[in-house]
Amino acid sequence: MFKTALSGAALAVAVVIAMPAQATVITPVSVTASSTQTHGGFYNPENLIDGSGLTDGLHDRDFRNMWMTQLGVAKAELVFDLGGVFDLVSSDIWQFNYADPYPVNPVHIINTIDRGVKDFRILTSLDGVTFTEVFDGQLAQANGDPLAAQTIAFNSTAQFVKFDILSNYAEGTIYDPYASGLSEVRFNSAPVPEPATWAMMIAGFGLAGAAMRRRALRVSLA
Repeated sequence: MFKTALSGAALAVAVVIAMPAQATVITPVSVTASSTQTHGGFYNPENLIDGSGLTDGLHDRDFRNMWMTQLGVAKAELVFDLGGVFDLVSSDIWQFNYADPYPVNPVHIINTIDRGVKDFRILTSLDGVTFTEVFDGQLAQANGDPLAAQTIAFNSTAQFVKFDILSNYAEGTIYDPYASGLSEVRFNSAPVPEPATWAMMIAGFGLAGAAMRRRALRVSLA
């Protein structure tokens, strides 16, 4: 009897382990930028978190759905407020992908996708004051077609996330510093068990506890 009950408990726990956990996608509640292109009323930082331009995980090439710094400003900071504290595991970032090549002279040609962020850092904070670096690297350049996000992995418990933008893809050209931009940003928290998983876990622990009580009773009677 004990062996049968214990086997049932082990099976329940095994099912819990095998069931997939679901990560939580976090849309920031607000974002601030140290520099924003104001000409025409486009390129607002809110475009980074409002889902504009996103369809089935792809971002379009409409510049009105993107954010960009003032022309001539390549370095900037973006600070995202997640609206609560989360155990973060990654960020999904859609690169600036408005492509409009135009000749400046017979030799030099610039494309607006060169505004895409190149070198940047990610820093996180619990209070929005003290930030700790959790990533230092690059984003790949877009090509002007509808594009998927680039996922940057890191681990941090935080409410605020800062992007410290250091350069764009015009770096090193005669147009440097040009301007820097992105299309959309999301964050992902650590996976949590599904409700069904919790139910199976509780059932498994209950079966294991019942089996142990039966065994203790038999020992005491013996």
